[in-house]
Amino acid sequence: GGAMMRAADATSATHAPAALPVEGTLPSLDGAVQWLNSPPLTAAGLRGKVVLVDFWTYSCINCLRTLPYTNAWARKYARYGLVVIGV
Repeated sequence: GGAMMRAADATSATHAPAALPVEGTLPSLDGAVQWLNSPPLTAAGLRGKVVLVDFWTYSCINCLRTLPYTNAWARKYARYGLVVIGV
């Protein structure tokens, strides 16, 4: 396990990762009337970032089960440009 990790680390150090393809564009967020955990976000302000829009509800057990993972991704990858918007 450890040797494979070192080999992968050496490879990634010499080759930049390929850019992700653009799969679509973010629609306007102008319809959002209340932001709970951040100042209002705009599509223009999110340009160049990876945006995960997570639709959830408190009564959905699978939504609640994935929430810790989504929160962990948001914290871990924020410095790389990930923004999570929960709706």
